Amino acid sequence: MAFSRKFLLDNGVPEDKVDVILAERNRTLKDYVPQSDVQAQIDAAVEAAKKEAPPPDVKTTAEYLALMGENAKLKAFQGEDFASVKAPYRDIVWEKLDHAEKHKPYTEQLQELQGSMPDLFTTKEEPPKPSFGAQPQGSVPSGKTGPSFMDSWGFIPQKG
Repeated sequence: MAFSRKFLLDNGVPEDKVDVILAERNRTLKDYVPQSDVQAQIDAAVEAAKKEAPPPDVKTTAEYLALMGENAKLKAFQGEDFASVKAPYRDIVWEKLDHAEKHKPYTEQLQELQGSMPDLFTTKEEPPKPSFGAQPQGSVPSGKTGPSFMDSWGFIPQKG
């Protein structure tokens, strides 16, 4: 919206304040640059940056490679190969494995380690079956079965 002297006076701005407002407006417009000029400057800066150095390949940075190694480790821990490794020793076993580009499969490497370090691995024994309450053999407790006071006084009918 353009402020003119007439617009300001018509809207009730005092004469002495009109000069101050117009002077401030002219001062801020002095540094105004058209948007087309700014876009041309941005395009020129982008082209200059492209010519200076190619963008870095993030897949070759040390941080990326460390993250990929950690990702591979977590995937291996969740797989079936590491199911036989005891949980506290998984990091130790992982450090002993070969992780080169063309390494033997982890299954083979783990079998070799299991032969040399059996304490780090669980055995393939049948897990015990759960039992709840009393064992199924035996019978219900019957109490004392010898002659009692009730037998001698005849309160319990005699058989036979």
